[in-house]
Amino acid sequence: MRAFIPITIIDSMLISSTVAEPDASEPAYDVATTYAELDQVSVVTTDSHLVYESLVAGNVGNPVTDETKWILKGNTNRFRMFDYNQGMPSIGTSPMTVVLRPGRRIDSLMLDGLKASLLDITVRNGIDGDAAYTLDGYLLSRAVTTWYEYFFAPFIYTKTVATFQIPPVADPVIYLTLSDPSGLVELGRYATGQSIHIGDIEWNPIVDSDNYSEITWDEFGKATLTPVPSIPTNEHKILTKKSRLNAVRQFRDTANAKAVVWSGLDDMTSPYQESLVLFGVYRNFQIDISNQAEAVINLSLKGI
Repeated sequence: MRAFIPITIIDSMLISSTVAEPDASEPAYDVATTYAELDQVSVVTTDSHLVYESLVAGNVGNPVTDETKWILKGNTNRFRMFDYNQGMPSIGTSPMTVVLRPGRRIDSLMLDGLKASLLDITVRNGIDGDAAYTLDGYLLSRAVTTWYEYFFAPFIYTKTVATFQIPPVADPVIYLTLSDPSGLVELGRYATGQSIHIGDIEWNPIVDSDNYSEITWDEFGKATLTPVPSIPTNEHKILTKKSRLNAVRQFRDTANAKAVVWSGLDDMTSPYQESLVLFGVYRNFQIDISNQAEAVINLSLKGI
């Protein structure tokens, strides 16, 4: 089990992006423009990239800080991928290219909420420096077991990619390109950081999800279905050497009420990896130290 707290991305770290800002659907706020109800505008300042939605018709001359006239919707399309507590992806034309310079050593990277058929990542030591790490491949595939499925089963997207193998170069610069023949790509979350090895999971993880969809029945028995995205959950039993226990405890304290990338499996070729990568918080982080050689961690995770 590895985990990391993502680096907060600020303006100086985003070297370039092909995702337009402002997006056509969120033009820059203009105090002289009259906005209709539900119109959206963007307000961009240093390290702040926000979108507001008009609550009223004939909205003119009212600052976005007026909560009776505007509601904060979240980050701009360009920065949604770095807003870790949200469900809206950044959407861009294919190919989407993003260049990040975190300004510190990293060894981990996670992409979540992907809708793209082709992925290309190169980590260089400095801008246009020597390549330290590359990862590329197709994200569109079919898992088939019969000839019928071979010809007729639909292709599905790999939604999550995580790697913990980036060499710790002094000045990492991450070049990311996503492509799709549809002409559009989506990226829900883009996280990078320095990971900690918590321990080795016993092979009994439980992958589940909390279903928040609402189902109601009227007096005649007719059901009304209101779908809401489910929230993934994981349960792990982890063994860790006693020599690592204090580092793990300190990470637990640091990760309290923080969005964290958790990965129960580092093998990117395994069909299980996507199920065992979770972006979320810990609900329970119980450490049993009754064994003299190694501690047993019961870890309960919930996505956000």
